[in-house]
This record gives sequence, structure tokens and C-alpha cells, in this order.
Amino acid sequence: MKNLLNFLPVLCFFLTYKLAGNDLIMATWALLISTGVAMGTYYAIYRVLSRFQIILSIVLLIFALPTIIFNNTDFIKYRVSAVNIILALTLIMIQFGFKKDIAQVLSGVKNPIPQAVWKKATLAAAGFLACCAVLNYILAFRLPDLISGMTPETAEEIWVNYKTYGNGILNFVFVMVIFFWMYSKLTPFEKQQLENLMESMTGKKLPRNGAAAGDFSANDPDHEKK
Repeated sequence: MKNLLNFLPVLCFFLTYKLAGNDLIMATWALLISTGVAMGTYYAIYRVLSRFQIILSIVLLIFALPTIIFNNTDFIKYRVSAVNIILALTLIMIQFGFKKDIAQVLSGVKNPIPQAVWKKATLAAAGFLACCAVLNYILAFRLPDLISGMTPETAEEIWVNYKTYGNGILNFVFVMVIFFWMYSKLTPFEKQQLENLMESMTGKKLPRNGAAAGDFSANDPDHEKK
């Protein structure tokens, strides 16, 4: 249900854009309204909204309302870049400015990943988000200048497709790559801790390739060496 509510605004945006004859203003209306419905439904069911949801909703208002009021689609196109830049700066600020673990701040649970590994992953994530912000700007505003013969209408369709699923695919691939990279740097004890944490957060048992849960003690020699 949570995933459905999170995906609802994106789906409404994309379908409205296609069904309304590639009308980005109408699609922005649909995005704004469906986000409000999704947030309201989420709160009614779970009685809580995360800080991340609230921040994203505020950013949406900042960019969607001027799009509608001034009938100018440039505002909503900048939103994806703005969100990525905000996330990148937040990662850097919390991890290196306030010297706090972003995973622990968001989840309230101790992060089992060593800080040396986590800091490298944080830098990689911030760099990735910055690249996504630049990519969004190029797709939203520069394609007709870069590709001869491309019309603004075609460029806008490409941007809508990227916003709807291209950006999500890139994020998914990056998360998988960085997760498996971090996992490869962990000791068996740390891997067990991480698996236990993921199971507690998702409520699902993970497949076990090594020893069963509880076989690793706090005195694991590899863990102590780290």
C-alpha cells in the first residue's frame, strides 16, 4: 500500500500528460492534486508522515504553483534538479558538516556499516545526485540545442519520460551498485548485523548463504580488526 501511494502521483502525472495531449500544465495539476490525496491517505492509514515526504511535498508546492499560476512549465522542469541538489547537499551537510550518520538520523537505528565505507558511499551518492540534477537540466532545457532538428515538443516528451521512469531506473541501479559495493567491504559479523537490520525494517526473512543468525559473536576476530 505504501509503494502504491508513493507511485500514485507519478502515474497520475504521466497519464494526464499523455491523455491531455501532452499538456504539461494539466499534468502538473494532476501531480499536485494526486500528491495531496496520496499524502492524506497515507496519514489516514499510518497516522504519520516522514520528514522526507513533507520536504518533497513542500518542494513540489514551490515549483508546481508557479507553473500553474504563470502558465510556465520551466518551473516544474527545474523541480527534479532542485530535489537532487537538495538531497546531495543534505547528505554532505549531515555526514561531514554535523558529523552524523544520515542512515541513523533517518531510521533511528544504529548503522552497522563502518564509517570509512559509509562516508565513501555518501560521497558517491552526493556525486550521483549532482549528476542527475545536471542530466535533468540538459533533458529539460538543452536538447533542441544539442540535437539538430529536435523540436521543443519532442524534447519535452523525452523529459516527461525521463521524469516518470528514467530517473527512477537510474536511482535503482545506483542503489543496487552502491549496496553491493558496501556489502563486499563488510566482515561476516557486519554482514549479519546488516541482514538482521534489513529483516527488522522490512519484516521479511532474507535468504542465508552462510551461517545462521546468531552464529557470529561480538568478539568476531574480523570485526575486532576493523
